[in-house]
Amino acid sequence: MRITEGTFASGYLSTVNRTRERIVRLQNQLATGKLIQTASEDPQAADTILRLTETKKLREQYRNNAIEGQGIAETTAVTLGQIGDVLMNVKEVLIRAGGSANAEDQKTYGESVNQLLKEMVDLANTKFNGKYILGGTQTLEQPFTLAADNSIVTKNPKGIDGVIKFQVGDNVTNQVNIGGEQALNGTQIFDLIVQVRDALNNGTFSSTVFVDSVDQASSYVLNSSSTAASYGENYQLIGDNLEAQSNKLLEYISLYQDTDVPEAIMKLNSEQTMLNAALNTGSKILPKTLMDYM
Repeated sequence: MRITEGTFASGYLSTVNRTRERIVRLQNQLATGKLIQTASEDPQAADTILRLTETKKLREQYRNNAIEGQGIAETTAVTLGQIGDVLMNVKEVLIRAGGSANAEDQKTYGESVNQLLKEMVDLANTKFNGKYILGGTQTLEQPFTLAADNSIVTKNPKGIDGVIKFQVGDNVTNQVNIGGEQALNGTQIFDLIVQVRDALNNGTFSSTVFVDSVDQASSYVLNSSSTAASYGENYQLIGDNLEAQSNKLLEYISLYQDTDVPEAIMKLNSEQTMLNAALNTGSKILPKTLMDYM
């Protein structure tokens, strides 16, 4: 079968163009660091990259939730621990007050308890990331209010209870908060401190009665603190696990998406060498062939 000049030239040009296309693709891979520039280049790999990327985004969102959850829980644990410390300070004042029958001394101790009451209310209104940690589901409204005359502590009339959960996995949610009702037994602990202060101020104080009550209140708050701490530890474990998952997914994405630079350079050099050889050979053969068929 006779091969015409047109057939030869067409085949030659087709080969050269394909080589140039591979060179351009390799150059793009090196420039962008990505193996696939468009989905049409490798639909199956592109679909895999998309699925892995979406999964990674979800894991990162879950991890962000876990980090915030850990922050809320740990802040709650620390705050309740501090309230427990204040109650221990109240107990120390009561022990000292029990050793004195002087009315003026009792009032001085009463003022000390009043200052500790204010400190407790301030702690109970602690915020994390702009939200009240003991407000239950009413995170934007102050949970506890001390009356202007310090006579009573009231709670948010909309409530200070309710559970808040954060999503940390596919169909997985974990509790993050401890509402004021659970953490501090509503206002009962504040009510106790008010009774102690008033008893010191009006001369009806009995250390035997109140020291035991403050001890019980302290144990109650510290138990709540321990519960919050366990939430924080759980969220930390979840966050660490999600971070490991994200890193592993990134490795998988890299296998499909990232350019192997040394390999790409080697291929590019090879393609350029073949192109130069083809062009050099073509420049010698095509003119001679054309003259033969004239």
